[in-house]
Amino acid sequence: MRAYLEHITGPIPEKDWLLFQALAYSENRNKGDVLLDFNKRCRHIWYLKKGAVRKIENINGVAKTTHFYVGPFMFTVYRSLLRGLPSLMAIICEEDCEFDVIPYSGLVELYNQSHTVERVGRIMAEHQYIEEFDLRRALLHMDALQRYEYLEEHQPEIFQHFQLKDIATFLGITPVSLSRLRKVRWNNRK
Repeated sequence: MRAYLEHITGPIPEKDWLLFQALAYSENRNKGDVLLDFNKRCRHIWYLKKGAVRKIENINGVAKTTHFYVGPFMFTVYRSLLRGLPSLMAIICEEDCEFDVIPYSGLVELYNQSHTVERVGRIMAEHQYIEEFDLRRALLHMDALQRYEYLEEHQPEIFQHFQLKDIATFLGITPVSLSRLRKVRWNNRK
């Protein structure tokens, strides 16, 4: 986790890292486990060391994939975490996963003890905001083929870790339409 954070935020002094490390705990989850269920308050930030998870939303009774994460990656449901509201999203383990879990309440306490930890939290939140903004733009301004190409360019690993039906819901199309789209893409590459 340290290398992941420092890659984004810059060096973390040892004394601050030890505070941060003492807060986090390890957790393993199995494929199919629900990490966070709908209408439950998010209280953690997860560092996915190994495995794959996806976020889903229930839109008019249909579960739609909104995010794919493959380790190493850090994520949470910020709206629920920061506002103390029930989550509108669920997080599902798509593979057996290994996590470092950071309780948000403890992290807030660390912010008061360490300016460096607070800075790391701010930079990570900014990083997450930029990713969310880019994803939102992709979903609003691209058609299904362009979104597929966006995934190929920015997250090619998802095609190895997630089912095509879940990728189809992310793209906003049916699995049959995704098969057609993939066939067109394959033929265009020849």
